Amino acid sequence: MKSLSPHPTPPRRRLAAAAAGVVLALGVAAPAAVAQDEAGAAAHRVSRPAWDNVAPLSISPSSGGPNTSVTVKSTCQPSGPATSEAFQQSINLQPAGTNKWVGTGRIKSSGLVVGRTYSVTVRCSDGVTLSTSFTFTSSTPTGGAAAGFGGTGGAGGGKQATALAIGGGMAVAGAVGYVFLSRRRRATGNHL
Repeated sequence: MKSLSPHPTPPRRRLAAAAAGVVLALGVAAPAAVAQDEAGAAAHRVSRPAWDNVAPLSISPSSGGPNTSVTVKSTCQPSGPATSEAFQQSINLQPAGTNKWVGTGRIKSSGLVVGRTYSVTVRCSDGVTLSTSFTFTSSTPTGGAAAGFGGTGGAGGGKQATALAIGGGMAVAGAVGYVFLSRRRRATGNHL
């Protein structure tokens, strides 16, 4: 069957139109989907200070070499010091606000194995034992700050990354479509 149009649509033009339709559909649907996902998550989230959005026990930095200064933070009232084979001596935790205890100490200068992970524990006054880990290296400390897209690396970072990936994909698709159409127009002489 022959086409009724005097100028049949070339396959590339149909492909470009289909690609533009997909990009347009994603551009309209993606922000709504992300907003709906964030609204649903916000309904289940309780607004709390940044301190409360961290692990019950943390060590910063989480890795380092000999004599590295470390800070241990706990959200439970300790019944004793923070302990680890990696510490020069046990670290006493002092109150630092409501449900916050902090202490600073140093990593041993010898007797530790490079690459090994050492357990750090705190026994809470309610009988619960919290633990985290410290990895001994022969280099500069790492793992201090939690960073992400415009905030901390806590809850919600994945949604921001998804939104950025969708937006970036749309931008790339739009640029490719623009280049395709502008080359096609130049080749055919159709500048309308």
